[in-house]
Amino acid sequence: LEAYEVLISQYEKKIYALCLHLLKNSEEAYDAAQEVCIKLWKQLSTFKGQSKLSTWIYRMTTNQCLDILRKNKRKGQEISLFLDEELGEEEKLTDQTAIWHDISSHMEEKELGEVLKQGIGELKEDYRVIIVLRDVEQRSYEEISDILDISLGTVKSRLSRARSTLKKILEQNKEPYRSIFRHNNK
Repeated sequence: LEAYEVLISQYEKKIYALCLHLLKNSEEAYDAAQEVCIKLWKQLSTFKGQSKLSTWIYRMTTNQCLDILRKNKRKGQEISLFLDEELGEEEKLTDQTAIWHDISSHMEEKELGEVLKQGIGELKEDYRVIIVLRDVEQRSYEEISDILDISLGTVKSRLSRARSTLKKILEQNKEPYRSIFRHNNK
């Protein structure tokens, strides 16, 4: 029990963060993270050490979130991969000079980030997951291979296709992509 508590204390925030990135909804992410912790407790004895413990935990977390995404898709709910800023932690800014100095670039970055989130949200599930694991969570190709239980070559090709598809989405001549594309090419 003590070993499990140590394990959970090391991974609970990482598990929740991954759930939040994949599910967007803080309540669903919390429930998913709790479910992962329960599964860890029940299945810890099945860990064979063929991969890193963290990879096994990330695989279990990713699979839990994919199950929820599939259920939500069947229910017809719209799914996105990113947390809205309003749901996240408040950013405390105290240096008023720095705020005014950086406000325009901050707004541009925020707007671009929102458009990027929307574009990623339009990707099919396999592409969204691999983009999040690689580009948001910054997992290695090997870890992604272990987490998703696919070959290294499949990881690389799927990531390449996902990025190519995302590029096509972002280059569409429709809002909000058109405004961002025009704005950033001035």
